[in-house]
Amino acid sequence: MAEVEARYTLKTDDGALIYIWNRGVRHGPEEVIRRLAAGEAVGPDEYYFRTTPVFETGASAYQWLNGLVCVAAGERRPDAVVITVYQVT
Repeated sequence: MAEVEARYTLKTDDGALIYIWNRGVRHGPEEVIRRLAAGEAVGPDEYYFRTTPVFETGASAYQWLNGLVCVAAGERRPDAVVITVYQVT
């Protein structure tokens, strides 16, 4: 199992900065993890990749993000990581 942690800042189209702290886990069958490490295309249904992003911003238009509880599903592609975020309601 791999524990993942990423910290990054996004800049919105209107110039606001949003800091994100994203922690989670990725695991799956050994063969699938080997394929991911080799840069092969692997379907996201073949492994588990989930995170809990936390947002922080001082921009008034995005203050609502500061109070969210979210979970996310990750997908490792050969040339990118795609993270789909869901708000817990």
